[in-house]
Amino acid sequence: MFRTLVLNSAFGLYLVYSLVYIPVVLYFYILNKQHELDRFMGSMAKTWARLLLWAAGVKVELTGIEHIPQDNTICFISNHQGEFDIPIIMAHVGKPVAFIAKKELAWIPIMGFWMKVIRCIFIDRSNNRKSVKTIQKGVEQIKKGHPMLIFPEGTRSRGGPMKPFKAGSLKLAIRSNAIIVPMSIDGSYTLRKKGIVTPGTVRLAIHPTIDVKELTAEEKKELASRLYTLINSGLKNPSIA
Repeated sequence: MFRTLVLNSAFGLYLVYSLVYIPVVLYFYILNKQHELDRFMGSMAKTWARLLLWAAGVKVELTGIEHIPQDNTICFISNHQGEFDIPIIMAHVGKPVAFIAKKELAWIPIMGFWMKVIRCIFIDRSNNRKSVKTIQKGVEQIKKGHPMLIFPEGTRSRGGPMKPFKAGSLKLAIRSNAIIVPMSIDGSYTLRKKGIVTPGTVRLAIHPTIDVKELTAEEKKELASRLYTLINSGLKNPSIA
């Protein structure tokens, strides 16, 4: 219970404190200093993520950081075990990362604003036409050098077997000719159960990259299976194929 109170307090206080940075964001935006804005927001998001992990008592065992390329036409692809996965990734990959979120999150006070500033895109899963436009927006972001994060399972596995990758979940990476950075997160599901936060250690394994531009048409068809096997191999208790 103590960690839950500390985490919720840290989250709320940092959101309120973040309001002091709005003039800085407006300054960069008005002067069209997009590179400077991205660097500032990357640093801010990393600070936020590390604060949450500290408040929750989360330690991360990181391997494979050398696999992350200098190039920013990146699509991070990871399994999804729990709600701490995004701050774990933000705190450790050394890149500003945006992700696809359900549309309702865009309207959460303060947090929704910052999600928009770091280039998150919001999807309406009930509207196929809008979903297609959302994916295309993500494609354009990657092409412009703004990394995106995808959880192909579509939902959290919460410690159970890794779920199958959803059909079409890799369209963002394939259509943008991204450099894919596969990642395995192991243990994040233990950090919160029934609303109670429990300190723990999580393993984040970053695997060798896959450059979509170098894949044949047949290899692109097998990409989901290849990534599933690779990410699954980084789990302590991998799912049975």
